[in-house]
Amino acid sequence: MLQRFIGAAVMAATVAVAAPAVAHHAMQAEFDQNNVVVISGTLKKVNWVNPHVNFLIDVPNPDGTSTTWTLVHAGPNQMRAAGLSDRDFFKVGGKYTASLALARNGSPRGYVFTIKTPDEKFIYLTFGNVGSDPLNKDGKGGLGNGHPIAFQN
Repeated sequence: MLQRFIGAAVMAATVAVAAPAVAHHAMQAEFDQNNVVVISGTLKKVNWVNPHVNFLIDVPNPDGTSTTWTLVHAGPNQMRAAGLSDRDFFKVGGKYTASLALARNGSPRGYVFTIKTPDEKFIYLTFGNVGSDPLNKDGKGGLGNGHPIAFQN
């Protein structure tokens, strides 16, 4: 009986430790860093969830409809560490522009590199982390992956 209990406990511990490793993925596998676009739209919602914060933006289509895009980046802890966790920082209903690597599966999702806020602030993010200067206080600008992006007004 004790052997069965120990065996079950070891099995449960193995599954519990292995599940997060299997569930997590490389961002490069889901998003194409060489297919970067710029989108603009209205911020619908910010989901401060693990493993990645999600920004939902309604982007107008030429036919008058809109598509909700999901922009993915770092986790909440990384955003907080970079000083971007103030719930009032991202304003729902405001117009945002973002550069992002498109999802490989063609869905309206992207890994966000740069965000332009309604008050014309630029937030520079890098592939894989938030970076040490997301608000570009040092004036260097640019994207972490080396792909320059021109924002359209």
